[in-house]
Amino acid sequence: MPVPRVVIWTLHLALPLAGLWLLLAKPATDVRWHDAVSHFWLVLVVAVVNVIVGIRMNVAAKRRDDARLFLVSLAFLASSGFFALHALATPGVLLHHANVGFDLAQPVGLVIAAGFAVASSVEWKRRLPITALQVVLGALIVAWGAVSLLDLPPLNAPPGPREVSPPVAAVTIALYLYAAVRYYLLHRRRPSVMLISVITAFVLLAEAMFTVTVAHKWQLSWWEWHLLLALAFGFVAYSAYVQYSERGAGLFDAITLNQTAREIRAEYGAALDELVTALEDGNRSAAAKVGARFGMSEGQVAVLDRAAYSLSAEREVSRKLDMLFRHYLSPDVAAALIADPEQAALGGQVVEVTALFADLRGFTTFSEAVSPGDIVVMLNRYHGAAVPCILDNGGTIVQFVGDALLALFNAPARQTDHAARAVRAALEMQRAVESIAAENPAWPRFRVGANTGPALVGNIGSEQLRGFNAMGDAVNVAARLQTLASPGEVIIGEQTMLAAGVRAAIPLGDLQVKGRVQPVRAYRVVVP
Repeated sequence: MPVPRVVIWTLHLALPLAGLWLLLAKPATDVRWHDAVSHFWLVLVVAVVNVIVGIRMNVAAKRRDDARLFLVSLAFLASSGFFALHALATPGVLLHHANVGFDLAQPVGLVIAAGFAVASSVEWKRRLPITALQVVLGALIVAWGAVSLLDLPPLNAPPGPREVSPPVAAVTIALYLYAAVRYYLLHRRRPSVMLISVITAFVLLAEAMFTVTVAHKWQLSWWEWHLLLALAFGFVAYSAYVQYSERGAGLFDAITLNQTAREIRAEYGAALDELVTALEDGNRSAAAKVGARFGMSEGQVAVLDRAAYSLSAEREVSRKLDMLFRHYLSPDVAAALIADPEQAALGGQVVEVTALFADLRGFTTFSEAVSPGDIVVMLNRYHGAAVPCILDNGGTIVQFVGDALLALFNAPARQTDHAARAVRAALEMQRAVESIAAENPAWPRFRVGANTGPALVGNIGSEQLRGFNAMGDAVNVAARLQTLASPGEVIIGEQTMLAAGVRAAIPLGDLQVKGRVQPVRAYRVVVP
């Protein structure tokens, strides 16, 4: 919850305790009001309404087969059920005198409900004896009511000075607060109005237990715990009403176990897909049936139908653009730009990369002897085999230039093992094109060079047209090493060899490469 809401929520919970303190600290304000009829109807109506809410929870729990929701429903049925028994035993209405059944009904209900509250906060992994728990609770409420209203022992005994002992009250309060904290942690993961109402109800029930312990019978401090129970139940009832008004379905879904929540999301996702499909197909009757599962009226479905039509058209345009976009850019670059369009700005940053160059040895001679159509067929065959090897190892293909390609590793996506990925991709490329070359002996063969080092990686070009690229000595050396390779070979720089941990490599010594003063120590990787 945002901080202001937390403050307001805390104040609302603190006000009843502040009022209780005032009544107890100033005995003159704790006036006596002994109105049996008002007590009877006030408590009974509140209790019955919330027995109904507990039953609705119970039905939802059975439908979802969810242990948490079932236990929460028993907590509310226990507290509200014994609240009703407290009302029925009001002296001077159905009974002519006060008995211990009247005094103890609500404290006993609060103690039982606290146990269910704590149990409900556990993430249950196994099924619970639902029927047995219901039968035991129901039998206990019926038996208590019968003994109390028939004025039978032991509940016909005269009431004592206290309705509940302080140690029992302290344990019960601790249980409610523990359950409230557990539900607050659940709310942090799955924010929900219903979860907030359950947390509030548990805190108010804890306050009610405290008030029962210290209040004076039939005085304002005693009436206050009745008010606290009414507020506790009222929060849940009102939240259920709000939830039903907004969604119409899934009234108590937020309270469920994590496994049930995942199943509910999958169920709603499937229903939503079904609704969208029905709208796209123009099947209004099917759409109306699915919409009814979400509590939607025919008018709301019609509005969604119009929105779905517009969305469908926009989605088709977006799909086509995305397809074209991804066909002309490496997937990593496309994904990075879609996630953060600002990455398309001109400029870049220095990053350690492994650059991989590959071209076809003898391509110029081959091109002289065949038609342009044959060249395209050959290049597409080779690149069709080579490109997946690079992409599957996380490489980013920066450009195709004629028969050559440049791929980068560790840009734009960061990879701690980029050198190993590049070497693996180079070897897979050579193996992949081997069968193609064997079928076409006249075709030229790939040669590959790779090198690791710092490079300026980013968008290079103009405001009108730009491309993702890498510049630097490390990239230039990779290009030069590729020209030193023979067809079918992979030559790598020393830093690549060390970073990748290549063992099957033949040292070529310090090579002098074109355009560079310092020699380059290179290795030929054995293609398995």
